[in-house]
Amino acid sequence: MTNFKKVCLSCKEEFEPAHDTCPKDGGQLVPVAVDPLVGTVFADKYQILKVLGSGGMSVIYQARHKYMERLCAVKLLHPFLVADASMFQRFQYEAKAASNLNHPNVVGVHDFGITNDGRAYLVMDYLSGEDLASILEREVILPEPQAREIFRQACLGLDHAHSKGVIHRDLKPSNLFLEPQDDGSIIVKLVDFGIAKISAAPGETESGQNLTRTGEVFGSPLYMSPEQCSGQSLDARSDIYSFGCVMFETVAGKTPLIGQTALDTMHKHLREKPTKPSEIAPRIVISQELEQVIMHCLEKRPEDRFESVAELYSILFGEKIPKAGSSTGSSKGASSLSLQVQIKSQNNTGTAVSTEGGTVITNSRGLAPGDQSAEKQAEKAAKGGKHKNKILEKLSKTAIVSGIKDPKRRGKTITGLIFSASILSAISYMYFFWDGPATDKGTFFNRNRFLIAMGIGDSLKSSGNYKGAEALYDHAIYITRLFSDRGSKKAAALRAKLELYTKANDNANKENTLKEINQILTDRLLEDYALADRELDRIAVEAAKLDHGNGDEVIISKQLDADLSAVVGGLVELGRRLAANGLYDKQILLLTKACTLYAKFSAVDDPQLAKLKLELALSHWNRDEVEFVGPLIKQSLKIMRAALENKKPGARTIDLAEVLLKLGQFDRDRSSFDDAKAELNEALSHLEIYEKKNSTSPSQISEIRRGRKLLAETLNAIADLERQKKDLVKAESYRARADSIKQLPDQPEGLEGN
Repeated sequence: MTNFKKVCLSCKEEFEPAHDTCPKDGGQLVPVAVDPLVGTVFADKYQILKVLGSGGMSVIYQARHKYMERLCAVKLLHPFLVADASMFQRFQYEAKAASNLNHPNVVGVHDFGITNDGRAYLVMDYLSGEDLASILEREVILPEPQAREIFRQACLGLDHAHSKGVIHRDLKPSNLFLEPQDDGSIIVKLVDFGIAKISAAPGETESGQNLTRTGEVFGSPLYMSPEQCSGQSLDARSDIYSFGCVMFETVAGKTPLIGQTALDTMHKHLREKPTKPSEIAPRIVISQELEQVIMHCLEKRPEDRFESVAELYSILFGEKIPKAGSSTGSSKGASSLSLQVQIKSQNNTGTAVSTEGGTVITNSRGLAPGDQSAEKQAEKAAKGGKHKNKILEKLSKTAIVSGIKDPKRRGKTITGLIFSASILSAISYMYFFWDGPATDKGTFFNRNRFLIAMGIGDSLKSSGNYKGAEALYDHAIYITRLFSDRGSKKAAALRAKLELYTKANDNANKENTLKEINQILTDRLLEDYALADRELDRIAVEAAKLDHGNGDEVIISKQLDADLSAVVGGLVELGRRLAANGLYDKQILLLTKACTLYAKFSAVDDPQLAKLKLELALSHWNRDEVEFVGPLIKQSLKIMRAALENKKPGARTIDLAEVLLKLGQFDRDRSSFDDAKAELNEALSHLEIYEKKNSTSPSQISEIRRGRKLLAETLNAIADLERQKKDLVKAESYRARADSIKQLPDQPEGLEGN
């Protein structure tokens, strides 16, 4: 029996391993492990058909009741969490919260139990359709008429929950599920009451609410109310704020507030006022009435929002909210929701059968509806270290502590557990939420996801499974959107794809991949250019102060001279990279600005200024703007001679030789043969020492290599000059000597073996 199946990356259907491509749409199939429960009977009455989704807390299966032949969804707590009393109680708490509700717009819960081997499960309605998050990923935004109908039905379900004392606390698009009906209408259902809060009835104790005490933070940061972000006690108005975030995203295509990290997003919910949907997405069509309702939901203070969902409903729809069971119940207007929702059903054997509606059933984000993601779990753990008194209260109830009779040992054990919890919290935060350094942002969690995708892709490529490898590399590239490493990881994945296409002789994709890699390099180069340009602008602003006569001219001039001196080498190298990519105009703009600024406060014999002017001259030469070339090279030569004569730091003879070489080449091309001969011969006299020079010093090795390169170029220039003067014998002599220089070892003697 095979222990894996293949899943289509396009339609998400499962197929047997014998298939190489999806029989339905030709999409790429990737192998996935088969859950051992699939095909078995669970809790003596639920036949497990397939996995619908999984998260940090549980797995959700599609199942069929063995005797009633009815499809259902079985939510199973991860085995390693059953031993965690708080996790098990939270799971049980979800069953209690959802079972209190009986409304067409709330998912139904039918059973809760624990198997003989200690596995906790929850049985819910099986919903065939899509959640709102999946629809928004596909459609981006919804027209107001469709959005209003979704909001209307969601209000009905939410109002019913609040009337039963249940606060959802995790409203988000993935927890609004749209289920097509046989009559063509669509019913919206609230799902995932895993972190709901049940308000205590008058006279009841609060003991059942210890799982959701003030100070603990749960929920999805993108949709959390300010009071939820700060760990305060919550009421129905917190759900109204979250619902406002959902409405905002549905009509505007993005959430109202988002930061660089989860904590940053929570800070924005606490401090920043969101921009109106019509301003953040000016092309959308939204009524003033709906926009005002959304913004009123997003008020920071609970008392400034709608008092209840019923009040929100009456303002938005102009009528009192209908109650469950009334003639104006949730089915009213359902058929007006003309939205394409993708579905699939199951035949009697549990095999997927496509219906006319489409193909998708599971949450496109890869999590089961009603599950807490690993990121949310880590965020909760990261917060735990701030509430040691509450951790202490929990730990004191555990077997490991309560079984210790000695108060001193008990105290030490509790202290050790608190310390361990703090360490775990810190590790969890580092793994899931720390973005790393500013120059290479990305969590360890996402870095590992990238490495795993690349590693599996490499393995598939080595085994000849090119399609599978391509799919994994594409997934790795998708993950790279979460990094800010200037495209380094994306380029690595693209290079892996390039090798793949080379092996597969796929020239078309090979060419496209090369273009993508080059685009990343170009984008990086343009980022560097923009950064350098901003730095020069900053220096220009400071340089303007020199004209104000405020007595600080000397200090400012020296500081700016030091600033530019420190970056000239980088500017020259950046200019050469721009030229190598054909961006001559940007190179000229950058070097012209640098030369103008530097000349304003540098000395007339500064060798750095000579280098800048030479680079600017060469950039004009590449653009065939010869009227600028000669004057700039001559200015560079004059400055370099003065620098050497005055023994300025950084002035070197090899730099003078390079300027002479370039001026000689320019004059030769302009047929000024006498000037060219004098300039080239002087350059030759300075460079000949490198023909036999050796050293073991790394810095000297670098200079020798550069000297030999310039020497060969000078000899070739003189050979070409003699050829133009019709002296072919001399020309051949210089050419042969240049060739001999090129034959010298790349690594001079004395460094071998080091």
